[in-house]
Amino acid sequence: MRTFKRIIALTLCLVIVFSFAGCKKKKPAEEPTTKATTTAVKPADYNPLTGEDDFDKDCIGKRPIAITIQNSEARCRPQWGLCSADIVIEGEVEGTATKYLWLFADISKCEKAGPFRSVRRDFVELAEGFDAILAHCGWSSGSSIGAAEYLTSTGYDHIDSPVRWGNVAPNGAVGVGQEYCSYTNAELITEAIEKHDFRTKTDEAYLHPFSFYDEATELKDGKCSSIAFRIGNNDAKFTWKDGAYYGSYYGTDMKDNDGTPYGVANVIVLYLKGITYPDHYRCDMDLSDGTGILASNGTYQEITWTKGEGRDMIKLLDKNGKPIKINKGKSYIALCRLSNADRTEITE
Repeated sequence: MRTFKRIIALTLCLVIVFSFAGCKKKKPAEEPTTKATTTAVKPADYNPLTGEDDFDKDCIGKRPIAITIQNSEARCRPQWGLCSADIVIEGEVEGTATKYLWLFADISKCEKAGPFRSVRRDFVELAEGFDAILAHCGWSSGSSIGAAEYLTSTGYDHIDSPVRWGNVAPNGAVGVGQEYCSYTNAELITEAIEKHDFRTKTDEAYLHPFSFYDEATELKDGKCSSIAFRIGNNDAKFTWKDGAYYGSYYGTDMKDNDGTPYGVANVIVLYLKGITYPDHYRCDMDLSDGTGILASNGTYQEITWTKGEGRDMIKLLDKNGKPIKINKGKSYIALCRLSNADRTEITE
């Protein structure tokens, strides 16, 4: 087995240009006009976040739910419900600490999720990119990148604190701050959505966030028995075993509170061109575009990606800027500093 480091260039030169149809010339009055026809985008009859067929038909075409969860502290691990999310996104919040955004296409699968924590603006924009209804317990405020100010100004659909408070942390520790003993679940979130009368039908533009291979496919750049990388203040590693990539931090397995190891079909490491601290405390991730690595089916591929701002979607692309497919199953997405790219290690 051979281990090697793949160093991503510190200067990203790729420019991806999206073109949209503009104006039409008016036809002369005497010419007959043709009425434009549009084809409605149909929702998938499978889970749009995983591509899997075992999906409740009542959830077809419904908006996903995004939940903010604390991560980067021992008292927050193992989380309640880590293995239940369709997609787990991890990114920095402040001081290189990280939080999760968990995405559910079927919120009934969320029996218990926690520690349920406050949201940052970057995580709001990530939720927007999936047209997801956002559930959070508090928010950042009072700065140029405050989630409170952003949610208020945009009016984006969100639920603040559909929460239950406990006295025991996920890892069984007592005497831990109440905020680390908080959790939410499908019942609380569903009740809050009904109370707010939010739109529950997914916007057509967001019905198909990913394209999936019909069958398990090996990626083109080589074998990948494991991928290790730096995410915030965590040294993470995902190892291919028994048909999935199983995660760990500092050699300790990622797992659900019930002891189930956390395994996914796709590990997607996205390098950010920059992370700044406009208010000298909370960070602002550059979510415009970048490079990355996709690991799946015991193989890997170098990729590029774009998002942009607000409701722009994350798009996964090859090195030439063409859309790519991913394998069916759950995904973990890491938003990593480009300056840490040389710490990424792929083992064949």
